[in-house]
Amino acid sequence: MTDKAVGVSSGTNRAMSEWTWQDYLNWGQEINQERMEADWKGLWDYAPPNAGASEETLARTEAQLGFRLPKSYRDFLKVADGWPCFYQDMTIFSTSDLLGGELRRLGGVQLELEECIEAMASDGVIAADHFMVAAAQGSIDIVLMGRPGTPAEGTASWVRGEVLGRYDDLLDYYLSMMEYNKLETADLRKDFGPKPDGVPHAVIDYSKGIPISGNTCRDDS
Repeated sequence: MTDKAVGVSSGTNRAMSEWTWQDYLNWGQEINQERMEADWKGLWDYAPPNAGASEETLARTEAQLGFRLPKSYRDFLKVADGWPCFYQDMTIFSTSDLLGGELRRLGGVQLELEECIEAMASDGVIAADHFMVAAAQGSIDIVLMGRPGTPAEGTASWVRGEVLGRYDDLLDYYLSMMEYNKLETADLRKDFGPKPDGVPHAVIDYSKGIPISGNTCRDDS
């Protein structure tokens, strides 16, 4: 799969086939830490993944949704029940986000617009066959996954008024976004330059599962 936006291969790191979701998340946090350190002016917010969801929580969520979650997403939720700001202002939904809330409401606005639905359909993404699993806080970007029993079952699509990228599953999407994170780290280093002397290094506050400003959590070491 290839993203329309900049042609990033969505299968770049499939060589890490023996990794678990925990391994992928650990790797992703290291990438985000590098991006945060390059972002010493605090352009974006940062946060660690949430703690994993219990089987009871997953089953209860699925009962309310009326279908079983795709394996790649379900396996993610077992390790991390959502990840705020994992890429820029994009948040991968928690079980509670799936059932409602402001982020889901804002992300769903474009799914009510006929022109957006038609644009998605022209790229082979039928809105009614999908449900939302990620959304941005400051833009209209969303990620949809195919519902069980549909031709799109288990696949993921990145949408911003039109389809920007299509992926085999949530892991495929996640790997692609980590490549974007690496590219942005390089851009931030180019645009912001080296951190001036006296400006503390950026760190992610892993004691909190909520977004924190890049300018508010700094380490003097």
